[in-house]
Amino acid sequence: MVHGDSIKWPCDLPALFKEKLLETAIYKQGATSLQFTDRYAYIPGLFYILQGSVGMCFSTLDMKSVVGGVVGQGDWLGAYSIEREQKYFGITEEIETLSMLLFPRDKILQLAQEDPLVYKFLFFAGQQTQSIWMQALLSSIHTREQKLVYTLLELRARYSSVTGAVDCLNVTQYQLSTITGISRPRLNETLKQIEAKGFISLQRNKIFIVNCRGLCQIIASMNLMMRDPRQKTRLSLGALI
Repeated sequence: MVHGDSIKWPCDLPALFKEKLLETAIYKQGATSLQFTDRYAYIPGLFYILQGSVGMCFSTLDMKSVVGGVVGQGDWLGAYSIEREQKYFGITEEIETLSMLLFPRDKILQLAQEDPLVYKFLFFAGQQTQSIWMQALLSSIHTREQKLVYTLLELRARYSSVTGAVDCLNVTQYQLSTITGISRPRLNETLKQIEAKGFISLQRNKIFIVNCRGLCQIIASMNLMMRDPRQKTRLSLGALI
C-alpha cells in the first residue's frame, strides 16, 4: 500500500482528502497501462508515476515531425482528460519500467460530487502536466545539440538513483531519436560531438554522464521557463541555474 506522505502532491491538500483519493487508486505497471499508444484511445483516469521514466511523444501520422517530453517519478498525467472524453494517440518509449497509481475517471468524478477539493487537485495536477508539453514545444525551437542534452538531463533527473551507483542512462539511440525527433544519423553524430567534449561516454545502449556541469552549460541559453532539469540534478550547480 502506498502511503500519502510518499506522494508528491501537486498542491496542499488535507490528509483526509488524500486518504479518500488513495482509496480509489489502482496499482499499474508498464507503459502499456497508460493506453496512450492505443490509437485514438481514451486515457482511463489520472496517473501518478511512483517509479520509472518514459518518453511520450506526439507526432504527425507519417512520423516526420515529433514533439516529445520525458515523464517520470513524481509526475501526474491525465488531469485535463477527467471531465471530457478526449481521444489521444501518441508514442511511448519506456526507459525504466513504470510503476504507477491510476485514479479511475469514474471514481474521481464521483468524489468530485462529494468534495469540490477535487477540482483544485485536478487543476494543479494539470498545470504540472502542461509544463511538460509547453517545455517540449519550447525545446523544439533550439539547436539539435541543446534538444538532445535537454532530454538527457530530463532523463537523468527522473532516473531512479542508487547511492554510489555510476551516473548512467540505460537508453538506446532509437529511443532518444523517437523522443527528440532527431534522425538516427544526426543523433549519432551529435552524441559523438558531445562525447568528444568529454561530457558523456557512449557504450552500447548506455550513456554515462561524465560532466554534468558541462551538459548544463550547453542548455544555459535555452528558454527553460516551464521545466528546468538542472534544478533536479544531484549536483550543486550554483550559478549555472
